[in-house]
Amino acid sequence: MASMLLVLPILASLLLHRAQADCEPVTCGNLTVKYPFWLGAPSQPPPEPSCGPPAFELWCAGNGTNTTTASMRGSAVHVLRIDYAAGSFVASHTRVAAGDDGVCRTDFNMSSSLALSPFRISAANRALCFLYNCNGTEPPLGHELVNATAGCGRPIYAYLGGSYDRGTPPAIAKGRCTYAYLPALGPEVEAENETAADYGRMLKAGFLLEWTGAGIADCEACAGTGGQCRYSNASAGFACLCAGGRLLGSTCAGEYVLPLA
Repeated sequence: MASMLLVLPILASLLLHRAQADCEPVTCGNLTVKYPFWLGAPSQPPPEPSCGPPAFELWCAGNGTNTTTASMRGSAVHVLRIDYAAGSFVASHTRVAAGDDGVCRTDFNMSSSLALSPFRISAANRALCFLYNCNGTEPPLGHELVNATAGCGRPIYAYLGGSYDRGTPPAIAKGRCTYAYLPALGPEVEAENETAADYGRMLKAGFLLEWTGAGIADCEACAGTGGQCRYSNASAGFACLCAGGRLLGSTCAGEYVLPLA
């Protein structure tokens, strides 16, 4: 019995060390991945507790060009840069960012790719518009409207509008054209003299997304009391991993213990 009492604290310490090591900051290409982001893998169920909320799961993989990229759970949305202090990150969509003919594939709704996520398309983005099927009714070309047909099989025109608003399309003269508008990094983030002629670079540079919540405030409080930030799938919320493997609600000084699955 005495030997068993000695083994239990050692086992608890080993389990805690393993749980902490599993969620240490890691790198994927040039990204540092840490809470609320975390690295998962295809066909791998999330652990309990997880290293972050489900929406922040990244998959890290090579893309065949000796470049390692992080995608949102293997989707077409790739994470390029993360600003943890600002609660934002720059992402791109491979439909328009891959290759040199992305402009030919801009006729889709970017916001639908993020409809069920906790991420918000930042108002710091510009609205990059593309006009199709104009049949001669397109507005005159100039500084604001340029021919973006390139190698596409149909005429396409690019227009750089003001601040991106998911619910309000830019008010532009478009004749009888059909059009789509995508978020693109604005002057506050990327370049000060952007014009519609820069559409190719802007599609590759991506757009700015912001997040709120995700237990960020709780994470700071948790770390301040010696805990490790986690996400409890059982309770669908933030959890603080404390000494002895205890999973608490917000900080290691709390009294509410979440059940381990």
